[in-house]
Amino acid sequence: MAQYKWNPFSWKYSTLENKKESNTQYLEHSSGREENIPLNPNTSYKLNKLRSISSGETLNSNDRSNISSKRKQQISIGFLGVMLAAILVSMVMVLVTTTNMIMASPFCKRFHGVTTTAEPSREHIDFRQGVIQPAGETHELPYNAEARRASKKLYELLSDFDTAFYDSENMILGTTLFTENVYSRQPHVANGYIGNRVPNIGFGFAYDALNFWSNASGALDNGWPLRNQRFAGSFLSDFYCLEPKLNSTNFPELDDKGYPTVISSIPEWSNLQFSLNGSWFNTSSVHNEDVLNYNQNVSMKDGIVTTEMDWYNGMVHVRSEIWAHRRIHPLAVMSLEVTLNEEHLPDDFDQLDIDIHDILDHATSMRTVLQDLQVDDKNSAIYMIVQPDNVPDSNAAIYSTCIVADSHNVAQNNFEFGINSKEAGKVSQISRNILSRENPSITVTKHVGMMSTEFKTEEHFLHLSNLDVARNIALNAKGQYESLLSSHKRAWYDLYNDAFIEIPSDALLEMTARSSLYQLLANTRTYNVSERGLPVGVGGLSSDSYGGMVFWDADIWMAPALLPFFPEVSKNMNNYRNSTHKQAQLNAQEAGYPGAVYPWTSGRFANCTSTGPCIDYEYHINVDVALASFSIYLNGAAGIDDDYLRYTTWPMVRDAAQFFTSFVKYNATFDRYETHNLTDPDEFADHIDNGAFTNAGIKTLLKWATDIGNHLEEKVDPKWPEISEKIYIPRSPSNITLEYSGMNSSVEIKQADVTLMVYPLGYINDESILMNAIKDLYYYSERQSASGPAMTYPVFVAAAAGLLNHGSSSQSYLYKSVLPYLRQPFAQFSEQSDDNFLTNGLTQPAFPFLTANGGFLQSILFGLTGIRYSYDTDPETKKMSRVMRFNPIQLPLMPGGLAIRNFKYLNQVLDIIIDDNNGTIVHKSGDQPITILVPNRDLIHDRDINVYRRNSSYAKRDLFSREEMQIEKSQQKNVSGTYYTLHPNEELVLPLFKPGLNIENNVAENQQITNLTAGVPGDVAFSVLDGNNYTHWQPLTKASVGKLLIDLGRNNEKDLRHGTILWGQRPAKNVSISILPHNELIEEIFSNVTYILENSQDKDPKKTIEELVGNYVHVNPDNKDCVSDVLTILNWKMDNVDEVIKQMPDIGLIHETFVTIVDNLEIEPNEPYYDELIRNSQIELLPSNMTVFDIDYSKADFSNTLKCFNSGNEQDMIKARYIVVSVQGTYDEDEDTKGATIKEVAFGV
Repeated sequence: MAQYKWNPFSWKYSTLENKKESNTQYLEHSSGREENIPLNPNTSYKLNKLRSISSGETLNSNDRSNISSKRKQQISIGFLGVMLAAILVSMVMVLVTTTNMIMASPFCKRFHGVTTTAEPSREHIDFRQGVIQPAGETHELPYNAEARRASKKLYELLSDFDTAFYDSENMILGTTLFTENVYSRQPHVANGYIGNRVPNIGFGFAYDALNFWSNASGALDNGWPLRNQRFAGSFLSDFYCLEPKLNSTNFPELDDKGYPTVISSIPEWSNLQFSLNGSWFNTSSVHNEDVLNYNQNVSMKDGIVTTEMDWYNGMVHVRSEIWAHRRIHPLAVMSLEVTLNEEHLPDDFDQLDIDIHDILDHATSMRTVLQDLQVDDKNSAIYMIVQPDNVPDSNAAIYSTCIVADSHNVAQNNFEFGINSKEAGKVSQISRNILSRENPSITVTKHVGMMSTEFKTEEHFLHLSNLDVARNIALNAKGQYESLLSSHKRAWYDLYNDAFIEIPSDALLEMTARSSLYQLLANTRTYNVSERGLPVGVGGLSSDSYGGMVFWDADIWMAPALLPFFPEVSKNMNNYRNSTHKQAQLNAQEAGYPGAVYPWTSGRFANCTSTGPCIDYEYHINVDVALASFSIYLNGAAGIDDDYLRYTTWPMVRDAAQFFTSFVKYNATFDRYETHNLTDPDEFADHIDNGAFTNAGIKTLLKWATDIGNHLEEKVDPKWPEISEKIYIPRSPSNITLEYSGMNSSVEIKQADVTLMVYPLGYINDESILMNAIKDLYYYSERQSASGPAMTYPVFVAAAAGLLNHGSSSQSYLYKSVLPYLRQPFAQFSEQSDDNFLTNGLTQPAFPFLTANGGFLQSILFGLTGIRYSYDTDPETKKMSRVMRFNPIQLPLMPGGLAIRNFKYLNQVLDIIIDDNNGTIVHKSGDQPITILVPNRDLIHDRDINVYRRNSSYAKRDLFSREEMQIEKSQQKNVSGTYYTLHPNEELVLPLFKPGLNIENNVAENQQITNLTAGVPGDVAFSVLDGNNYTHWQPLTKASVGKLLIDLGRNNEKDLRHGTILWGQRPAKNVSISILPHNELIEEIFSNVTYILENSQDKDPKKTIEELVGNYVHVNPDNKDCVSDVLTILNWKMDNVDEVIKQMPDIGLIHETFVTIVDNLEIEPNEPYYDELIRNSQIELLPSNMTVFDIDYSKADFSNTLKCFNSGNEQDMIKARYIVVSVQGTYDEDEDTKGATIKEVAFGV
């Protein structure tokens, strides 16, 4: 039996680059042993498979017990097979003739298991047939070194990348730049209960003092609803206050009905300060000019923030560690070391007086009332108790104790007690010490216990006060720094043993996946959660962005991302909704409705407030809450059975169904149900009618209610199916789903809205809706606000992967979900792509934005894999059975694929691997089989989309003609696909669906690309080659030339003969195309540069680079363009020479070495300006302006290139791997300063 001993911190990626055997892939294990696995998947299946299962086919217990005897029978069966083969040959001859006749029919049906579907054109036939076989011992992904190095160049597109660093092996993020305090440059520590945003010096409390863009009033403030100055402080989970009024609310009239609830911050527990001969080291006294050799980093392995620097004219080195214990939730720990830099001491140095101050200051606590503060003389400790505003039955106690040790590790417990005044709101203890050559260092270890009323304590603590519990925790920890550190790290390592994501070809995406998982884990917990559940705010436990309130973000964005790895956390988060369900019922009653209605925001309570209205606002919150709970049931973790469905999920679903049944209005004229005066997720459009996502949610929820009710044999309202069938989803005459009734073409979309119907709602249930969804994806892709929140493109990833059979835009959308929003140096997401409130509509972004972390993880876990939790309903018994849908596609922009380790489903543990050829689900742990459904992609016709033409019928989106497809109305049904039953210690291996080329014979599609010049924020260069005519890249300004560098790939040089560029509605003024002519010497440089640099330990890297290039290139002293061009590409492809290249002089972008093969081609639009669409506000998909050109090499000048290289001739050098596309200006001389929209670039040979 296969044994799984996978260690997420000691894996090794295998490489195929130096293996010579043509038919064998070598996988390298940490033990050093190698196994030979045939590359040909069919060969592997024939040798290893036990069975291939179509729909409904399983092995019973007798079958399984007789497997070994059946293997013995295979020899005799093989002989019989030879005889049968001869008979089959003659049968095939007859079948071929019949098949050809059938295939000629446009209504041909293919039988795959029990499924039946209309046969599409052969280009799109989904021939995937999975194989179930014994689980292999390993599924390591191949390591594509070149792709990974190239991906690191994407770091430069992130905000604040310059001085940031990432150690992928140790999962450490950090910076070497000391600046004034600003929220996006601060890490945080958290353990699911305690959270602390860490300021620049590594500890203490600090208000923000820097805004990158403006000194305008409010520049340092947080956003709605508090609009308070941002700060680095500390928080406890669920420690909410009540405020009579807030600075900014949507429905102030509701303040009279109940106070809004927002998070309170606690007194800063890490508030250590020290002075050297009277010079203070604290957040207000240390500035840029005082600091040398700065380094601040966070380890995502163990959640520890380390900060160190030289200070006091370089005479002392200050190092601190700060962490919140992962297992002992009410415990926070920090250490501070102050050490003399003896080499920087003056000759007459004698000593430095160092005073250590441990402080608790109520001024660092927001929205609380001070109840008590005292000194505990006996234990050398101080404490403070605070109460959240207007909540007299709650408080939090913070108890701090310190040990000071000298350089010989001798404790110096010489504490004096400073201010102890409730009026001043401060209590402190002081330790006076001396630094000298004999005692060059002082170490302080600080252990802080914290306890609030809302935390579920251990049973033996129940009779104690919060102060008593906090005291016991701190004193038990005192003096145990090393052992606590060890147990803390072990707790984090244990978490990662339950969950990990690998993307070996892409350093940026893998870093983002790891940081997203870390951020969500740091801000949640699995145990010590009260019956109130686990409320998780948008900013987690290190920020009061959005007042720390709970939105739909927790239900739809965060919890589903944790569900496959940590179902207990997701359950705790949904239990918060369950605990507030009675209040939701009261909310509905108060408004005159049956059932239950949740407020838009909630915290301590879930009543309707000025920040969280229940009526006339975002009713979809009720669908979101129900979906989150139903998903937990469908995931089926331990203990999640029909009792959970009956007593937790069903009340939420039933009451939401009852509310919506009463809320919708029947329109007798059109025989449909409608909704009025609501807001959909696109909050740019308030108080509209028939929000598409809300109405689709009602439709879907009523189906859930019917199915769950029947399954549980509960009462089902007969109106539910009727409303579900007849609820109105607004659409334009062109069959594009409108966000709401009356939507026009001039609107800007804030965030994903209609696309949410595809994922996570799963609204598609027949082919007509499928075709509309494809059209919706294209239309809304181009209409998202450039400064919108990070709640859009993760949804587009899932939609594109599931809806499109061409191109790779699922992956280009993935980059769009990261690059504009991720902030270095600590890989935290911002809510906005543009943080400048002066240019983004006066929006102060939430930070950190855990919603984006959840969305990004979902785009990988569910988007790229095609995994969905689903269920089937027996038509006779009406009983539900849980099914996992698996619909993986090939990922050309992510060579090597991805691996998801320890995915939990139905209390079983799975590995899910998407490599370059197959999607594999390994049933690695558990004792129950699971059912997997592989959907049929035959009904997807993503190129059969009509676009607008003036005074004519709609035209197909296709660039090239193809056979017309007709689907009979009777065949427009949900064709499920093929079912597989996967038992423990088996794996399902499924050939990946390979998306076709959007533009026929395009050699550039899905290849690597980078922009050499700046693009519009939010745009990614991948969009130009992703095979989607409705994504684009746009130069930041039309005043300068925009340049893109395309890499066709190693050993994929092409003799380019013609090309096509799609411009959308904003063509360029002219375009040029250049190539770096093929030469084996250049390829040799790229192949050898890494090895040479890694082995030039004693050499100057700059000189090594020059020698390396000089060995192959003839450099004219008057013209170093050849070297510069080679280095330009090395700078992109080889991350480890970046710093060297930056030091080298005269490195341009592209010079004469690149040969221009299309020179300043003037662009003439081939589509008219459709002014009638503007006048009439029509919602249409528009055709792209298209430029088609031929390449005439007789006009190209290869002379300069030939001078550069030792060998080669013009004929041999025509083939090219690297291509530069240069666009200049825009065809229309308008006031818009941005450049042309480049949608697709294609090259033919």
